[in-house]
Amino acid sequence: MLEQIGNEAQHRAISHGAGAMLVLAGPGSGKTFVVTQRVKYLIEHHHVRPEDILVITFTKAAATEMQERFGKLSGGRNYPVHFGTFHSVFFQILRHTYRFTAQNIIREGDKYKLLTQILGGMPAEIRSQSQPDDSTDTLQRLLSEISTVKNNGITPQQIRSTTVSQTEFEYIFQMYKQEMNRSKRIDFDDMVLLCRDLLAARPETLRLWQQRFQYILVDEFQDICPLQYEVVRMLAKPQDNLFIVGDDDQSIYGFRGSRPEIMLNFTRDYPGAEQVLLDVNYRSRRDIVDVAGKLIAHNQMRFDKKVRTQNEQLGGVKIYSFHSKLRQAENIALLIKQYMTQPDARYSDIAILYRTNNHTVYTADRLMKEGIPFIMKEKPKNIYDGAVAKDLTAYLRYALREDSVEDFVRIMNKPVRYIKRITVPRQRFQMQELIANNRAAGYVVQNIIDFYDNLRFLKSLNPFSAVNYIRKGIGYEAYLKKQAAEQGRDASKEFEELDELMQLAKEFETIPEWLGHIENYGAVLLEIAQHERRRQEDGVAMVTMHASKGLEWKVVVLPDVNEGVIPHKKAVTDVELEEERRMFYVAMTRAREFLFIFYIQEKEAGNLLPSRFIDEIM
Repeated sequence: MLEQIGNEAQHRAISHGAGAMLVLAGPGSGKTFVVTQRVKYLIEHHHVRPEDILVITFTKAAATEMQERFGKLSGGRNYPVHFGTFHSVFFQILRHTYRFTAQNIIREGDKYKLLTQILGGMPAEIRSQSQPDDSTDTLQRLLSEISTVKNNGITPQQIRSTTVSQTEFEYIFQMYKQEMNRSKRIDFDDMVLLCRDLLAARPETLRLWQQRFQYILVDEFQDICPLQYEVVRMLAKPQDNLFIVGDDDQSIYGFRGSRPEIMLNFTRDYPGAEQVLLDVNYRSRRDIVDVAGKLIAHNQMRFDKKVRTQNEQLGGVKIYSFHSKLRQAENIALLIKQYMTQPDARYSDIAILYRTNNHTVYTADRLMKEGIPFIMKEKPKNIYDGAVAKDLTAYLRYALREDSVEDFVRIMNKPVRYIKRITVPRQRFQMQELIANNRAAGYVVQNIIDFYDNLRFLKSLNPFSAVNYIRKGIGYEAYLKKQAAEQGRDASKEFEELDELMQLAKEFETIPEWLGHIENYGAVLLEIAQHERRRQEDGVAMVTMHASKGLEWKVVVLPDVNEGVIPHKKAVTDVELEEERRMFYVAMTRAREFLFIFYIQEKEAGNLLPSRFIDEIM
């Protein structure tokens, strides 16, 4: 009888022979151990030729780590097992048939240039009333929507663009595709599409690769998109030696086309597939595992799992509330300082995980002031650089000072008041001077009087109420909605920016205080960038919840656990809320010893509520 490798569930997975198998591998359950040991077992006990085995991962780093782990496990024997990402495997197939080289793969910067050219050359009959902007944010959104079309194997008519009008998006998609074909370039999404089409059209080519990869192992299977799954299923036939490892509770890339149903339906696609649950968490303390399990149990679309841990220690989960983001940031810094008094403590033992990187600025600023080193992989953007933010700050500045002609011109017709630029003095002016210049149009004079009445009321409000008054009382939100409708799109992007600015406004008591913060914000971002250039080896990790997947730390801090942040305000359907819950579950399960959950208490003006997820784990 062969010696058992790993625990009982791990051994069942490792020693599995031919045919399909689904391995449910929760956080810290040893999935890399299982995959590498299985490859070794296939070679040494099932006598499978190493060159017939393909191990697919989602990132190059994961493929490299898997290959290195397997190399150590096999005692330095150079088994020719193929480890690669989906894209590297698909590109290998395309290169063999079409003789593609690396020169055919479009660079990220060139994609942005191409989209900018398409936007600039859009015909008038296609273009909505105003030219779509070519900001980095807009280009990123367009590329994401193009990617969604390709990864789901659908047409551009089957998704609703939130970036431009539907007619514009369909034009942009077709022109992007046409120019890529003309220049004989492909992006990563094209690799999947072209590979699927090639294998479907040429049975002899498909047979060649089926014979080449007779045993296929897929890591992090929950992240697979429909088109990738289709190609993998084609390659696995006719033997169907498909061994998948993943955790449906960690499916958090819905924007890329991945969804848990693919994994949930695996045994329907492969009725003879064996299934095993790796039910021991080797990473986290018991109460961290327990509260994470309580949370994720609220999801309906999942495999039911009972996970245990070998670490029976308690006292690892702490939940605290604070009156403001500033107080929260101060306490995060204090927590880090206290931790660093312990023997052998390192800053890199700690991670601060955020829902989006825009929430990192307060904490980064505090850590810099306290001299605490940190590493921020994703740079925060300046929310105050957006068009909506510039409109709001122009309203607030002009209400307080009435001194900037530039601010006045920016807001005078938002909403439309029919004030002509030629009637506005070039230097600082009083209301009566503007009225005199518009005396010929009585309705414009009344609009000017109403405008100044609004401005005088505005400066008496706190920042949160002021933003709300601009939105509703002055009519700015209705103006944005009408403008978007005239351009053949919805105003969701602008409304999202308004919501975020209202959340930020809650942190400040007075308009001058908030405007001072806004003016200083760009300097803080610059200081963060300079800090990153001076980065030290040992630093606190500051990453988004998305980017934390696959990583772990001794201490994990989850700030801003409030409604509208996590779950995100845009998550309204059951499917979207379940993905938000999975994301929070991923973040929680990164912690080995201590998990700190922080939220901002409700403030009188802001109705800022703790996340529903806190109630679910309590």
